[in-house]
Amino acid sequence: MSKLQIGWVTSNVSLLLTVTSLLLPYHTKSQLKMTSYEINFNNAHDNAKKILTEEFYWNPVEEGSPFGNDDGYDAFYSFYDWRKTNLSENPVKFIYELLESWGYPKFDVNTLDQSKIESYINNNTSSSSQLTQDHIDELRKHMKEMAEQAGKELSEEQFQSIINETSGNMGGTYLMSIDNAIIAIGFGQYVLEGTINEELQALTRIALERESMEILIQKYIPEYRESRMKILSEMKKDLKLMKN
Repeated sequence: MSKLQIGWVTSNVSLLLTVTSLLLPYHTKSQLKMTSYEINFNNAHDNAKKILTEEFYWNPVEEGSPFGNDDGYDAFYSFYDWRKTNLSENPVKFIYELLESWGYPKFDVNTLDQSKIESYINNNTSSSSQLTQDHIDELRKHMKEMAEQAGKELSEEQFQSIINETSGNMGGTYLMSIDNAIIAIGFGQYVLEGTINEELQALTRIALERESMEILIQKYIPEYRESRMKILSEMKKDLKLMKN
């Protein structure tokens, strides 16, 4: 189960998180890893092995790690493919291209301004009216199946409440997705090449600082917040040690 706390959650399964992911704009994220490269300690560059020694970096189900969440995983492998033919290009160029392809509302990835971040989170919502009836029916069916698997029942009233609640929390989801992508590409370059572009390093630091803000930490369930902060702290420390 995801540790994100975006709204109503059952005791056994986060239906709301499923809706949130399905409400995200359709974009060109890779659905399958089309390469034999595996993100693990043994395949990492020697420089990365010296710094990224914490277990969470290589845990494929630790969503707080650079590569353990869906956005970070997809961003890394998209970057991996792009880098094959763009080795001399600035990786930051790829970040902007990737975020553009994802179709999220525009956000200044260089900002740590609290008011701008709050404005982005609060002003970017996704209306359920944007969904087609077929999509809504598909969501309803999928969520009822998940509820049944958890030994629960999902009423129509609960379903509509989840849709409405999720639609009002998309700004935070967009921003966390953006930061996850930046962090994955920053750490990803070091894992692949043993070096990190100076501009990318600065952008990754900003993303980590942004994710450490209370307004985003609160998106996680209380039991996970302390762990999330520890992981962010470790990543910030290790990022400083990376060579340009």
